Amino acid sequence: MYLRMAMLLTGLAGLCFGSAFSVAELGTRAAGMGTAFIATADDGSAIFYNPAGIAFQPGRHMEMDTATVVGLFRFSPSATPVGQVVPAEGYSGSVKPHFIPLAFLYATAQYNDRITLGFGVFTPFGLSTNFDNFHDGDPNLTKFVGRFSGTNAALQQFWFQPTIAYKVKKNFSIGIGPAFVHTHLIIQESILNPLDDALTFGRDAASTVFPGVPQEEAAQTIARMLPEGRSRVAGTANSPGAAAGILYKSERFKTDFGLMWRSPVVSHLSGKASFVFDNSPYALQQYVGSDFLFKAFPNQNIKGEFSTPATYGIGIANSAFFHTRVSLDVRMQDYTRFSTVPIDFALNKDNTRFLTGGNPADNTTALALDPEKRLVFDFHNSWNIAFGLERPVSPNITVRLGYLWDKSPVPDKSVGPLFPDANRNSLTGGVTEKRGNKELSAFYEAMWFEDRTVNVAANAKDWTNGLYHNFANLFGLSLRFNLSDVAKISKK
Repeated sequence: MYLRMAMLLTGLAGLCFGSAFSVAELGTRAAGMGTAFIATADDGSAIFYNPAGIAFQPGRHMEMDTATVVGLFRFSPSATPVGQVVPAEGYSGSVKPHFIPLAFLYATAQYNDRITLGFGVFTPFGLSTNFDNFHDGDPNLTKFVGRFSGTNAALQQFWFQPTIAYKVKKNFSIGIGPAFVHTHLIIQESILNPLDDALTFGRDAASTVFPGVPQEEAAQTIARMLPEGRSRVAGTANSPGAAAGILYKSERFKTDFGLMWRSPVVSHLSGKASFVFDNSPYALQQYVGSDFLFKAFPNQNIKGEFSTPATYGIGIANSAFFHTRVSLDVRMQDYTRFSTVPIDFALNKDNTRFLTGGNPADNTTALALDPEKRLVFDFHNSWNIAFGLERPVSPNITVRLGYLWDKSPVPDKSVGPLFPDANRNSLTGGVTEKRGNKELSAFYEAMWFEDRTVNVAANAKDWTNGLYHNFANLFGLSLRFNLSDVAKISKK
């Protein structure tokens, strides 16, 4: 029971980018080049893309980046309960307000000819989803049909990363950054699905509520008599992380090579699970008492554990032709780490499963949640390929173009309102204008998700099979200051 609810504790948020719940566009200049930035890494976002890159940034700099995501996510179910009302264009999974703001901060300071220090705050995993298009009191046949697999979610994972880069030679550097990682998660879903957890609930209660009636027949009756409820899960975790990189610049061939690595992060979530039911009388109430559901589903502490993937990347960039920099990155995220997830419901450890005997109206310790769930996701590794161009068109203005292909790690069985995910293709463009000691950059990205039709027998009971049609617009701005120039001006 509650596989779907426990699944939410893994920190997965819908409104996904291509790689499940990761974010690649953590620098405005990099995003304008399709995120092909590992071998370039020549602004503050190098702390994210390749920490070794800050070694080639003389002086002191501060950079503030923002990005806004406007997602157009639609789900058209292939099957629904009889009488279900489905919007003409399918169910919308867009958040309200219809944009998701992200913000990043980077700072670098050259300590001497060999050593450069940096600090970054960024969110490599996050975003949100919202299929919550209804009120609890609405008729069931007008609500989002896949609500038992999740209705809305919000995930933020913040990396606070001090970084040090060392220039081994004038054209070769290494960089490393230990990180403090804070994760925050809020998830909601509907519970007591008549075809799933309510039916399991009914089988446990069958002999007590309807003695003498065949178990399956009694269970189906009980499942239909239970009111629909809602669960809300909120949790936080603090964990260590790390990133490292290598950068080599060949002056002779005007070609740069870069390697980067970002560690997996194991988050040990602690938080609360709460449950809400309509106060209206329901058919089963005469058998179990008016406060039975509140006793069976008590608000309680929860703990969970999940791993966000490691990232491995290699990049090459060449600026030998036509005054244009051409870059290519290949990155892999090992989402196979995200295979099983244990979840503990603290209050349930010392209590037996619901209805081991006796009168349920008098059984104050009988709970409807298992003390632990171990979930299996079977994610596979994600690959993405990024290609970018950068060309100065005047002494103060540089333009960029890029392309990004991203392979989704989410298998068909895990696609749903929390994972409306598919392979994606993105086209990007960007521009930078220099003014004195300031650089103002902007980018735009058009992200096409491949249409994905899911037909998994095990998902039929949750009504999540069907067509997922998604598109997203991304916009970003950054402002970078050369603080060394400010210091020179003040001395004058």
